Amino acid sequence: MNDMENMPQEELQQEVPAAEETAETVAEETTGKKKKEKKVDIKKTLENLLSTEKKLEEVQTELDSTKDAFQRTLAEYDNYRKRTAKEKTENFNLGKIQAVTALLPVLDTLEFALNAPCQDESYKKGIEMVMTQAMNAFNSMGVEKIEAVGTEFNPNFHAAVMQEESEEFESGFVTKELQKGYKMGDKVIRPSTVAVAQ
Repeated sequence: MNDMENMPQEELQQEVPAAEETAETVAEETTGKKKKEKKVDIKKTLENLLSTEKKLEEVQTELDSTKDAFQRTLAEYDNYRKRTAKEKTENFNLGKIQAVTALLPVLDTLEFALNAPCQDESYKKGIEMVMTQAMNAFNSMGVEKIEAVGTEFNPNFHAAVMQEESEEFESGFVTKELQKGYKMGDKVIRPSTVAVAQ
């Protein structure tokens, strides 16, 4: 500072532009570095963005794949649940049908006993009560008698064992029921054994 004060005015005026030039050069160099640094920062930022976008796409692909697998598993489980419920119902109905089939000969015997001539009214009353209880039990399981006499012969419900002349019924209609048939819903447990009008 003392040197500059002691300098003559002319020299001082020459030193000022030189100092200004040096300051401008330093400022330009600093700004250039900052621009380069900014360019480098932008380039790194773009690279980071592209990298992040690529990772995001990979994560999205993995997420879609996992979602698809989950939906397939859910659909398979739903199908399994429905199939299992259906099989359970079918097995239950099959068990009922087997039980009813095993008891039908007992029901037939009760019916023969009920239709047999009998002098003892209390005995006959007892058979009627047992028959009524048996039919109520069958009805509670959904078992019904198949209509036969007076209906048109249907091979799905009737088993024809004979044909006969009939003035009462038209040809193709059931005239007699030799053994009762039973069904559970649409499933025939035992067809009715019948005679059909010629």
